[in-house]
Amino acid sequence: MERKKWNITRSNLRKRAVKRVTQLFESLNDEEDSSFMDCTIEEHTIEHEVVTSSFVLPPICGSESDGGSESTSDEDSHVDKSGDVPKDLSGCLRDWATHFGISLIALSALLSILKAHHPSLPKDARTLLQTQIRHSIVSLGSGSFHYFGIQKMFSHIFQKLTSVVQSHHRFKLQLNMDGLPIFKSSGLQFWPILGILQAYTRKPVLIALYSGNSKPQSLSEYLKDLVSELKSLSTGFVVNGKTFFLTVRSVICDAPARAFIKGIKSHNGYSGCDKCVQSGIYINNRMTFPELNARVRTDVSFSNAEDEDHHVQHSPFCETSIAMVSGFPHDYMHLVCLGVVRRLFDLWMGTCGKLNYRISSRQVSFISSKLLALKSYIPSEFARRPRALDERLRWKATELRQFLLYTGPVVLRDVLTTEVYQNFMLLSVSIYILASPTYCLLLNDFANTLLRSFVKHFGELYGQGFLVYNIHGLIHLSDDVKVHGHLDLISGFPFENYLKKIKRMVRKPSSPLQQVIRRISELDSASLKDEETWNTHKNLKMLHSDGPVPQGFTGVVSQFKELSVDGFVINTSERDRCIKMKNKILLVQNIIVFEGEEYIVCKEYRHIAKFFDYPIDSTELGICFVSDLTPDLMSLKLDTNVQKCVRLPLEVGFVVIPLLHADPS
Repeated sequence: MERKKWNITRSNLRKRAVKRVTQLFESLNDEEDSSFMDCTIEEHTIEHEVVTSSFVLPPICGSESDGGSESTSDEDSHVDKSGDVPKDLSGCLRDWATHFGISLIALSALLSILKAHHPSLPKDARTLLQTQIRHSIVSLGSGSFHYFGIQKMFSHIFQKLTSVVQSHHRFKLQLNMDGLPIFKSSGLQFWPILGILQAYTRKPVLIALYSGNSKPQSLSEYLKDLVSELKSLSTGFVVNGKTFFLTVRSVICDAPARAFIKGIKSHNGYSGCDKCVQSGIYINNRMTFPELNARVRTDVSFSNAEDEDHHVQHSPFCETSIAMVSGFPHDYMHLVCLGVVRRLFDLWMGTCGKLNYRISSRQVSFISSKLLALKSYIPSEFARRPRALDERLRWKATELRQFLLYTGPVVLRDVLTTEVYQNFMLLSVSIYILASPTYCLLLNDFANTLLRSFVKHFGELYGQGFLVYNIHGLIHLSDDVKVHGHLDLISGFPFENYLKKIKRMVRKPSSPLQQVIRRISELDSASLKDEETWNTHKNLKMLHSDGPVPQGFTGVVSQFKELSVDGFVINTSERDRCIKMKNKILLVQNIIVFEGEEYIVCKEYRHIAKFFDYPIDSTELGICFVSDLTPDLMSLKLDTNVQKCVRLPLEVGFVVIPLLHADPS
């Protein structure tokens, strides 16, 4: 029997939402308004999975139940474009809706209920959110394109910086381009142009967006507006009476996108290496690059097109000041984490590697059990906890990085054969050095030697047929670090996170580009912004009185369980309590404030030894084996050079590894 088809219109959906929320309102009329709001939001209006703990409404929003009195400050009494509603209510609703990604239908339903109590509120969510309706979208080949603009998207940052940055300062911009599939059942994809203002912002902004069923067909049209604005900004622009300049410092892309943007051969072509001049060798259906000492490409040789086989088309970026070789560093998220580390797993556990280097199912289970046992010790700075090797194909780049730098050296020890483990350690230690703000330049040449040894030994262990682009690219990483700084400054991790955010802005299949433009306009109208600038302040949380407090502290002592400093968290939980300060490995027991100064109450590990001695003594990198925790408490005044550490258990004692992105350098 054929099912009856229902034609559900937007109007019907809105009526249903209004009816459902009204029923909830009537059923909860004996409860407080705040309880009703929480229930409604949680169960019926949130479209996407979100983390709610980071959003706090301003105190003025909570005062509405007291009669809706307005603040005496000019800012708080501002009446916005949505009507006569004071900014305390309409502004908070706007911030709440944009933060949690509330659908327009759900927000309009909520407004229809609130309007009975606040008649000046708008009826439509688009009015409240000040959604941009008109868009300047142009056709680009078979797709469509919208250019937001560099100066427009960074305008609020430039405005803030005018008070602290001298005139004629030169800002450095980092760009990113990559393809983003939107739907699993469709070939539709975005090609966004993202940007980060280096040294001033940590999260990208959207500069331009292309939408189509393939990558842009015309590179010159895709980059035309961007190149035009870059030329203009490089000659100077004025903000609040100050003149500034802007240049592109680096462009971060994966290998296919980099080849497209630069107009060169693909990474699987014979002249595919964009860092050195060597002709690849085709082995077992793979393009390999076995040479370790081939002549390197330079910015000058690229601009002169000395290697004709390397160039496919002219790139518009050649018309700017962008360095076409040194300005396109390898992205270690794609090259190392998703490329090399995943390749190692395939060789150890897949069907492509040599039999004598594969690990057995029993060893896989053993390694997985050790990984799972580390879950409670992984610091809160990591987005994900370790998972079993059976799920390795679903591991994200952050999990692969965590395995390479922290958990891998621990769980693989005494499982892999000596030569395979040592080969892995060549990679782990060299990437740890290049990712460290402290050691990336100090030990740069040593890291380069290790990476070259890794590539050479990798070919000997697993076969020359596996020396593909990603493996070969490792020998060029140290040169990129010399120019741009440690690996996290030239990685795709922040851009990859923003791509997910763009994808969540698309709520229905039709007109995806227009939807993103509207969501961006709504974010611009909201006063609540993502964390934009580098945050270095200290923040104490979780006041308590449970102790312990060492002897010697008399008078008023405030105790806290958590301290946030320089972007990382120290607390008394198992995963976040290990720190290095004053050359001591410490375990935090309490955090106290006495006479205006912060103190760490802790215990010290008395026995410190090296964890490994190949390819370097681990203690030279601050990585060590610790045991014998002192029974007595000690208190140390909080040092600006405090460094958080990852503490992983062994059968006896612990391995302590300084957390790289919590490096005070």
